[in-house]
Amino acid sequence: AWRGTTHTVVLSPLPDRPAPGPEDISSELEVLASRGVARVLTGALHQGELSPFLAAGFGEHERLHLLRHDLRDVPAASAPVRLRRAWRRDQPEILSIDERAFDAFWALDGGGLDDAVRATPASRFRVSTDGAITGYAITGRAADRGYLQRLAVDPSRHREGIGATLVADSLRWLRRTGARVAVVNTQERNQGALALYLATGFVLEPQGLTVLSYALGSPQP
Repeated sequence: AWRGTTHTVVLSPLPDRPAPGPEDISSELEVLASRGVARVLTGALHQGELSPFLAAGFGEHERLHLLRHDLRDVPAASAPVRLRRAWRRDQPEILSIDERAFDAFWALDGGGLDDAVRATPASRFRVSTDGAITGYAITGRAADRGYLQRLAVDPSRHREGIGATLVADSLRWLRRTGARVAVVNTQERNQGALALYLATGFVLEPQGLTVLSYALGSPQP
């Protein structure tokens, strides 16, 4: 379910499993329609994963940049920003920052935040603070691959080095714990985030990611 509602769901291929065909996806859409689902989204798909969804009638919702860091030259913190581990009681402040940092489609609720932390076998959840929380980062690692799962800075505190410090902290942790590469994605129209990642040593991958959507109709009562 997307943000806890049964009217919108996320449908994505499973990693390390045979790719679904258009017939598989269409069959699943019929099941979802019978359950009253109104809209189906995919996760962020690689170029090679798109064709069966497009053949089943999905359309493009948004494109994302995909960036990669080889973790050889990890940046140092660029500003005297205080970081600490995130606590459960920080969640309201974190979600408030997230809501202001992203548009309505991408903003997280509490469940989405928990999912981001649990998405990988090992994770690191850090906040920047000067008394109040000014930003946060969730970093994950699976084997030797790292993921900058989520990064948000209070929009009123941009250009203070907070984002760069959080990124540097994430990359240092990944290298220290055995990761060989880190990846991150961001909306193509989010030029501020793209500039931050490029400045901290990420490079753009030749092909990005795409989120697709499919409208099934009005939700059933």
